[in-house]
Amino acid sequence: MDVSKGNERKESEKGFHKKNKHAAKNTARTRKDGTGDRSASEPGDYHHSATQALIRGIPEDDGHADGLAERAARKAATKLARADELLARLSKKLRTTVDDKKKLALQEKMLRLLPKCSPQQPEPKAAASLSTCMNTARGVTAATSSRSNTRTSHPGTGFPLKLLRTPKAAPHALTEPSRAQEDARLRLRQHRFGGFDAAVAPEGRQKDDVALVESGGYGTSEALEKEYLRLTSLPRASDVRPPAVLAVALKLVKAKWLRRPDYAAASEQLKSIRQDLTVQHVRDALTVDVYETHGRLALEANDLAEFRRCHGVLRQLYAEELPGNPAEFEAYGLLYTQATAAARNTLAMELSLVPPHLLDSSFVRHALEVCAAVRSGNYARFIALYDGAPRMSPYIMDKLLGQMRMFALQSTTFAFKPLPVPLSYLAAQLGLETEEEAAELAEEYGAVVDRQERCLVTKASATQQM
Repeated sequence: MDVSKGNERKESEKGFHKKNKHAAKNTARTRKDGTGDRSASEPGDYHHSATQALIRGIPEDDGHADGLAERAARKAATKLARADELLARLSKKLRTTVDDKKKLALQEKMLRLLPKCSPQQPEPKAAASLSTCMNTARGVTAATSSRSNTRTSHPGTGFPLKLLRTPKAAPHALTEPSRAQEDARLRLRQHRFGGFDAAVAPEGRQKDDVALVESGGYGTSEALEKEYLRLTSLPRASDVRPPAVLAVALKLVKAKWLRRPDYAAASEQLKSIRQDLTVQHVRDALTVDVYETHGRLALEANDLAEFRRCHGVLRQLYAEELPGNPAEFEAYGLLYTQATAAARNTLAMELSLVPPHLLDSSFVRHALEVCAAVRSGNYARFIALYDGAPRMSPYIMDKLLGQMRMFALQSTTFAFKPLPVPLSYLAAQLGLETEEEAAELAEEYGAVVDRQERCLVTKASATQQM
């Protein structure tokens, strides 16, 4: 028993020494590999630690980490260089581009590219020159008063970028523009609308090139014809014609119309005369004559919208008891309402605006009878009133004539059915002069006409859709 126990003790001692030697070897190898002082009894702990490091993205090799950082820095530097090069090409192309839309597109590309460029040190400020102000007025450069403001820089960017702003892309200036900028912009705007001379400097204005208010309220121009343009600034005395010249200009418009009617040219000249009268606050018999002439020409040319505008101003002038023809134009207003009204009570509203003392005038009575004939379908009365219509009334009644002739043809067809109706009688009913005109109009409306018998076939016409 003692011998066996002694043998077991020796075996255990030998195993213990072998285990210690194995652990010492593992420890030395671990220290030599640089993995730390770890025991051979913990092999799983080291493997777990390396796996976690890979998962977390922590490089275990310091040399490998330095290589990755260096490659990333080179890649970033390459991107910055490419961005700077692209920005330089875009800026060069922007300086040579003339089209505003292309300029705006290039600017948008450059603004998107700015954050990717290398940083730049700010430039020293310098005073703006006169050429900078003129370029600002033309909308070519930004509205600034210093060179540093014309060269746009972005935080974190390093390329000197000069944006040529177009009128659509230019933001409002943050600082108040100088007097030179305001004068340059005003002259450019006036020159664009063709109303003034943009080349004259503010200090070199001529004696008559002053505001209309400063000249006593009347213009000094002697031009009989002038292009009509909407005002974009205070009118100048040298571009406004006084009332005496406007009276001669109105006579010239009337003479040209009688010799060779041209509504487009006449309307432009009349609008120009009206504008000159308005800016001079002239409201007298000449003003009434101009608006009445324009209203009559508009009716003859079938420009009912312009007639309505003239009619509205004439009502204001008549209310000031200025001499004119109020009864005539009130009658035109009633006929216009009957011919174009969409609501049934529109005529009543128009009639309520007619002064009571004008209701007994021949013009207004004629207009009221025409409206009553149309509303009642009395085509015979309408034709009689059409034949004796005063002045410009037939031009408005033409809007109602087709409707009344259709009603007359339908009534005649069903009243005489099945008997034929002579074309001579039909022409009188329709307000026509010849039988041929009556036949053509009846066939145009869908009726049946026997040209050999020279009559309207009522039985066949009743079955047609007219």
